[in-house]
Amino acid sequence: MNIGNFLLESSNLFTVYRWNNNPAIVRFSESDNIYNNLLLSIFVFSEESKENLVKILHNKIYEAIPKIRLSDISLATKSKIEEKGKRLWDEVINKTYKEVESYFDSDIRSKLLIHYAFDEEIEKKVRMINLLVAQKEASINERVFPEYYTEPKIKKPKRKIKKMDIQGKKEIEELANELLEISTRLVTMIRWNKNHRNIKSSVASHTFFVFLISYLLALKANLQMKEIYDIMIASILHDLPEAFTGDVISPTKRKVRGLEEIIGEIEKDFIKDWYNDKIALKEKIKKYEKYIYAPFENDYGAYVKTSDLMAALIECSLEISTGNQNKYFIDTFKTIKEEILHFSPIDISEIINEIESSIHP
Repeated sequence: MNIGNFLLESSNLFTVYRWNNNPAIVRFSESDNIYNNLLLSIFVFSEESKENLVKILHNKIYEAIPKIRLSDISLATKSKIEEKGKRLWDEVINKTYKEVESYFDSDIRSKLLIHYAFDEEIEKKVRMINLLVAQKEASINERVFPEYYTEPKIKKPKRKIKKMDIQGKKEIEELANELLEISTRLVTMIRWNKNHRNIKSSVASHTFFVFLISYLLALKANLQMKEIYDIMIASILHDLPEAFTGDVISPTKRKVRGLEEIIGEIEKDFIKDWYNDKIALKEKIKKYEKYIYAPFENDYGAYVKTSDLMAALIECSLEISTGNQNKYFIDTFKTIKEEILHFSPIDISEIINEIESSIHP
């Protein structure tokens, strides 16, 4: 099936940085960017049917696949390539999808390697979300390096957004302002921060990876649309409280009985203080509260927890396979491996074996 090998290759998105030919005060990886897109999408499309929202989020994975296989190509360079030979560029993209096909059996392949089409209104909102996320990235770096980001990276997206005729446009912009201000904190939070890492991943990148893994496990298990919806939303939101509390690791939470419960209460207090006076956000947050505060509960929670552990397992494997001598990652890999095989709602032993083979070929 090779899901494990595909996930290992997908970790390239941790180190493919956007705006890479420009100086930056904050470096956004492709996985950071996808996470911000996912987060904004579930709030913008919160009133859509569950099936539509699942398909919108699915497209984010499908569109990321070429970035896993190709080197970092700037938007300006890509546009020039398309001008001079669009057919050739399309062939390059199609070839990447063909290469990825070999990772999966026919059942998963038919579900994963498909791009869904929507009505014009949804498509316009998807484009607007992409522009708002890119604009946020550029605006942060523009404060220090205005000569590199003001034009066309900020003014051009603004002009495009201004020309868009979209229902609820003002609300979408308000949601983007509130959500991206918070989610950018997760971009700047590096996991395993007290340990040296060869391949760093932010909490935002990790969250995207949990989303990717959980979706693949859901496809492997042939789950229904309602179950996939729950898994997707919980995966995207499971680490959102860390934007307020910081990354409090599980061993710290469990040091003293009762501490984990207190931290849970603090997370709720922070989030309620954040959304309480924000009309556009308030009702949507309430709809998703159970996924924020209890992402590992219920049937969907087992998939999210398994994916969270598997993402951590892969992060450890990357350190070990790239020569990091810190014994912490070796010990943590062994601990997570034992835990995850007992916890997973489906058999993932083949996936674990593929990940472990990257350390001990």
